[in-house]
Amino acid sequence: MAPLMNVITFFNHAGGVGKSSSVRDIGFTLGRLGYRVLLIDADPQANLTDWLGVRQIPDGEHTRDIELSDTLYPAVLAEGDADLALPEPVRVHGLDLIPGHLDMATIEPLLPGQLMGVLRLRDALRSLEGRYDFVLIDPPPSLGQLSTLAVMAAGHVVVPVPASGKGLKGLQTVGVMLSRFRKVNPGLKLSMILVTQYNDTTNHSRESLAQLRSQFGRLAPISRPLTYRPALYPDSQLHGAPLPEFVRRGPVTEEILAVTQQLLGAVGVLPETEAGGE
Repeated sequence: MAPLMNVITFFNHAGGVGKSSSVRDIGFTLGRLGYRVLLIDADPQANLTDWLGVRQIPDGEHTRDIELSDTLYPAVLAEGDADLALPEPVRVHGLDLIPGHLDMATIEPLLPGQLMGVLRLRDALRSLEGRYDFVLIDPPPSLGQLSTLAVMAAGHVVVPVPASGKGLKGLQTVGVMLSRFRKVNPGLKLSMILVTQYNDTTNHSRESLAQLRSQFGRLAPISRPLTYRPALYPDSQLHGAPLPEFVRRGPVTEEILAVTQQLLGAVGVLPETEAGGE
């Protein structure tokens, strides 16, 4: 029997919460731990694709620009009698990637007119059972069709939340939306609230983390916080490398590993004690 493929969507309708960098770094860490990982960039901004250093696609002995047919588009809006299937992924940093592209924005107005449109990515992923241990999806920071498509395809949702008052307010809206998504995808589980942009030198961050734990800890595990690192994150993005590969050793790598292990516990791959959940 093939091992279970865990599909996890990192969802928050607010931008600038550390969503794409978290998908990149946790996905890379899962790969380093020996898991087979597919990342799907479902955001027309394509930050995940760019921050992995994928600016072109290998094509024989040459490279070419990323096209719409290289994205999730064929899996949800194939024309005529074509099969709804994901294209062959790009291999990068030990991971497989379905890249993003600006023209994916054309999916938004077309998807509502398609039969079972928001479930098409879920159906396309079923053919990959046994090929991957984890599929991590990075949707746009919105409540539109692409985000709905990404959440409907998942069994688990991780909500990145910055350790700030803004993050706390946004989490309430996320909770309302997840309740609506469960009406169509009843097995959907809020598996982790991922605390990002934490600064332990400020009272504001510490108080925000305490409020997250007290107000929302009953809904899902609250992760160990990912520290705000204003130099390292932009540098790793510029170099197109996951942060644990860019830095390799040190507190930041240990921190991301600890959060990844917490996530493994939250989705039931590791026992909670082994995952080291708080």
